[in-house]
Amino acid sequence: MDKSNGGERLTPAARDGEAVEEAELVRRAQADDPAAVDQLVRRYQKKVYAIAYQVCGFDVEDARDSAQEALLQVFRHIGDFEGRSRFSTWVHRVAVNTCLDAKRRRRRWLRMILPRRPEAGDGEPENELDNLPAPEEDTDPVAAVSGAELKRDVTEALGRLSDHQRTVFQLKVFQEMSIPEIAEATGMAEGTVKSHLFRATRSVREQLHAWARRDGKGGVE
Repeated sequence: MDKSNGGERLTPAARDGEAVEEAELVRRAQADDPAAVDQLVRRYQKKVYAIAYQVCGFDVEDARDSAQEALLQVFRHIGDFEGRSRFSTWVHRVAVNTCLDAKRRRRRWLRMILPRRPEAGDGEPENELDNLPAPEEDTDPVAAVSGAELKRDVTEALGRLSDHQRTVFQLKVFQEMSIPEIAEATGMAEGTVKSHLFRATRSVREQLHAWARRDGKGGVE
């Protein structure tokens, strides 16, 4: 399913027409046409925010900051886009890399500022996911999960994955990207993507096994 047009299914002819239109917008944006840049920002800002929201661990403020930085990077370097891949794939790659870089920077700052992580009972705030303002449904895959307890379990399951496993899993399951698209976006070999996806999916299924038994639906697909 092509989601570049608000998640609607497009016919092959419509996709071809949209691709031609987008190629023209990109060409104009590369020539510093502000109207074209504005149209591309509107087209991709929700998708970039969705990626940032997931990579940033469902933290709204971090996601907003990272999404803004990612969009700045996209249009700062749009002249580097040579059309060897789809523009959407190139945007995904820039967004993923920018968000991962921002996440690493935050971790370094936290290690410098905090001598240790707060222990349970130290007045640590509740899981932030429970108090998040509800993002739009199509930017928050966890919001589709019913019940606060299950939301916590899904978030914890994702949190136990390695960075690479979590990124690949989220791009595949939540963004519905193909293996070649994920490889292009992350710079990994397709075999490496498949390996991370297999391990991540197995881990998440094992951790949510009790919920699969409870609802009889067989777990994470």
